Amino acid sequence: VVEKYRDQFVSVAMGAPLLSSDEDYSRVVEALCSATAEQDQDGTAIVFMGHGTEHEANASYAKLQDAFNAAGKTNYLVGTVEAGGYTKVVLQPLMVVAGDHANNDMAGDEPDSWKSTFAAAGYEVEPVLQGMGEIADIQQIYVDHVQQAIDTLN
Repeated sequence: VVEKYRDQFVSVAMGAPLLSSDEDYSRVVEALCSATAEQDQDGTAIVFMGHGTEHEANASYAKLQDAFNAAGKTNYLVGTVEAGGYTKVVLQPLMVVAGDHANNDMAGDEPDSWKSTFAAAGYEVEPVLQGMGEIADIQQIYVDHVQQAIDTLN
């Protein structure tokens, strides 16, 4: 897409994706834990719903789960609840924008939504319809990546 506009710019640089380095994973874990600190209570699982893909980048979900575990946040789960003992589930989109998937697939009232599935299993469910893009610390990671891209132009 960028190539067809090459003649309109002196140079173009692209910032790295949100999860590009080990440092990014640590920063995202810190940002998400900070943003959900109020819900992080005994007996509560905080479950992040990622979009998912057939692409090899899907491995980033497992790596993010490992980063939560390494930070001692074993009640923070990416994808599914794998451990027992929780009575409440906070569903949080692992997406920049809380759009259709978050509103319908995660937090919708349909019987096959994540909210309905957890509620049917006996959990108290609290969906949080806030995309990661609304979290200042996540925004800063994107800003840092843009700055790194700009720095490559000099």
